[in-house]
Amino acid sequence: MANRPEIANSIKTGDYTTNYHDLGQGFPVVFLHGSGPGVTAWANWNKIFPIMKDQYRLIAPDMAGFGFTERVPGMTYNMNVWVQQTIDLFDALNLEKANLVGNSFGGALALSMAIKYPGRVNKLVLMGSMGVSFPISYGLDQVWGYTPSLANMEELLELFTYDHSFATKDLIKSRYESISSIKSAAG
Repeated sequence: MANRPEIANSIKTGDYTTNYHDLGQGFPVVFLHGSGPGVTAWANWNKIFPIMKDQYRLIAPDMAGFGFTERVPGMTYNMNVWVQQTIDLFDALNLEKANLVGNSFGGALALSMAIKYPGRVNKLVLMGSMGVSFPISYGLDQVWGYTPSLANMEELLELFTYDHSFATKDLIKSRYESISSIKSAAG
């Protein structure tokens, strides 16, 4: 897996190691990714990094169970685990407070952080956040029923993007490979 942009820095968060991106300077903005198949912090946020890195410190972790963060055998993934991972990340990076940007699942996580640790959250930016009951849309049904293949990943990324030019062959391949690496690691 050498030379993959998705794999950046490693830091201990609780009992496991979190893969995260950390660039720029200024007030910290923590980007919390969504939960679609093959998601990584890099896949979700890399286009915004060059735009914002001159004004803010940008931190984007792979949440437990996603991307290239260490998988702990027997770990049950839930909001309490992800909130604790985020607090552990704040503490490991000496972040007293940060702005949170959350996409879908990451938005629900940002809301949970603001509720549980209001003193650690400065501002919230939420995109398509989960958190309330609603009928399952076609797109969400496709995400939750995803069968791994490059063609299915391409279809999903076209559902995810308004401007389909962002659903590049490289992004499709990267997210598909991320899923393949998870299956390989799981045995």
